[in-house]
Amino acid sequence: MIIERYIARKYFAYLFMLFFGLTGLYLLIDAFERLPEFMNKGTGFLTVIVYFALISPKIICQLSPLTILLAGLLTMATLGKNREIMAMRSIGIAPRRIFRPVVASAALFCMLFVAMNFFVVPKAEDAAWFILQMEIGSKKKGVMVHGGHLFYRGKGSILSAELLMANAQELSGIQWIFFNPDYSLAEFIASPAAKYHRGKWYFFNGLVEKENSVTFFKTLERALPVSPKDLIAIETPVEEAGPGVLFTAVKRLRKLGLPAYSQEMALLGFVFYPLLGLSLLYLCLPIAFYRLNTGPTLGLVLGTAVAFSVWALWNMLVSLGKTGALSPFLCALFPHLALLAGGFYLRKKMKF
Repeated sequence: MIIERYIARKYFAYLFMLFFGLTGLYLLIDAFERLPEFMNKGTGFLTVIVYFALISPKIICQLSPLTILLAGLLTMATLGKNREIMAMRSIGIAPRRIFRPVVASAALFCMLFVAMNFFVVPKAEDAAWFILQMEIGSKKKGVMVHGGHLFYRGKGSILSAELLMANAQELSGIQWIFFNPDYSLAEFIASPAAKYHRGKWYFFNGLVEKENSVTFFKTLERALPVSPKDLIAIETPVEEAGPGVLFTAVKRLRKLGLPAYSQEMALLGFVFYPLLGLSLLYLCLPIAFYRLNTGPTLGLVLGTAVAFSVWALWNMLVSLGKTGALSPFLCALFPHLALLAGGFYLRKKMKF
């Protein structure tokens, strides 16, 4: 166990070094874009620091596959350069025992990043978004999107709903309040689903309150001054929605018989994207180990090239999954299957 702990410590050291370095570089680039906006609004230094701290968890999760892979490759390269792998092999230690602490540590961190994606990143993003709205201001007056939920303040009305379609033609969970010039209630519409068609809104299976009387309806038709064009400009992109919002959207879209490919692909990305680091490591460690005889740098370069190739493949599959050209689940799973199959083949060929 002494050897395993020694290798794991080296892996942890490289992992934390890479996380601080790459995340800091990413934040520095983002700072060049955001700092002028904060400075123009006279935002306090502490608020700026809090904002960048809040966007850090998402950056860490985005960089996690590359960081997990590079930490493993650097660990192998360092052990090879210092002749430590040669010493271990000379006393009969199998390559799989050398790999085991790296893969186990990577698996532990992958689970941590999946948990961060679900429980930390959405809340941190919401808080960072709130700072932007308070300090810089919303792009559109009277409109707010928070956690995937829409709040619209129009002339004589207030709308609360969720945008399910990219073109804002469909809403769900609608609560629409209409008031008189003296702010007394004129009409209240509550409906689980609504659709815009040819200049009119159609509400389904809801209720309408007017003049202290409540009426239930199966279908309600209204020509309202608010159109999808007023809502689509401020729609929260699917990529920015949290897993809870995406899961709710998928359920409602399926219930309405509508496609939810984009939401499903984004939801699956919360789980499968952070795990790419582990799958990459499973494939690339044998490559790095095999190339140690010709120099550790070559193994590091080959592993990095594979990582960027897989990243390009992932983005291509995400695009296919969002359009429904392929099953979102298959698109999310395929890179892992390909990497694991390649790693298994290399281990058999090199007799690990």
